[in-house]
Amino acid sequence: MGLENEEKFAQIESSLSLEQQRLEKLWDAYEQQEKDLNAALDRINFLEADIETKQTMIASLQELLVERDNKLRDMEIERQRQGKVEAEYEPRINVMEDTMNDQTEKYDRLLSITQEMEDELDLARKSLHARDSWFNLNVSSLESISEVIKEWRSIQAGKFPAAGKASGPGGGKAEFIESVSKIKGLGTIKAENLYDSGFHTVDDLKAASLDDVSSVIGFTKLSASKVVTGVKDL
Repeated sequence: MGLENEEKFAQIESSLSLEQQRLEKLWDAYEQQEKDLNAALDRINFLEADIETKQTMIASLQELLVERDNKLRDMEIERQRQGKVEAEYEPRINVMEDTMNDQTEKYDRLLSITQEMEDELDLARKSLHARDSWFNLNVSSLESISEVIKEWRSIQAGKFPAAGKASGPGGGKAEFIESVSKIKGLGTIKAENLYDSGFHTVDDLKAASLDDVSSVIGFTKLSASKVVTGVKDL
């Protein structure tokens, strides 16, 4: 009887041990499931926060898109307005440009006339100086007073005394003056000055430089350039 009880007790004890092991395994499984559940909840919370952040970003982007569309619409309206303004003012601008070009041409002509007048004024000053010098040189010459009076009257008539009556090498003075006087803007007085300065033929004048001609009494750079250009056509 005692042996039988011991066997039963051993069986019960073995069953209890097995049940305890099973319960321990169940507990471990429960703890693992709880950890997995907490991890899943944390993941869900993270994803929800991430979704909320992305929704905020999407809303901001939508606002930016709306703002950009508004700006594009305003720019298009402004472009159309500018086009209307350009179409309205373009004829006026063209008229102003034509007027400015016309005024520029008038100014250029006026400048050319002014330069020519300055040339003539310079020539008049030099002629007056030559006249005064001649008078001072000859006024004391009592022996040839009649000749002095005659030459003085010639000067008053605009005929200045030449350096000499003889013809220079290459041609006569009258022939030279007649030839070069055909140059536009070159009168008899300037032609005489050229001859007296050593230009005795048309070829001499053609070979002259701008500086050579402008160094002659009565000539400036502008009038000399006209002579240098005009003599090529003779």
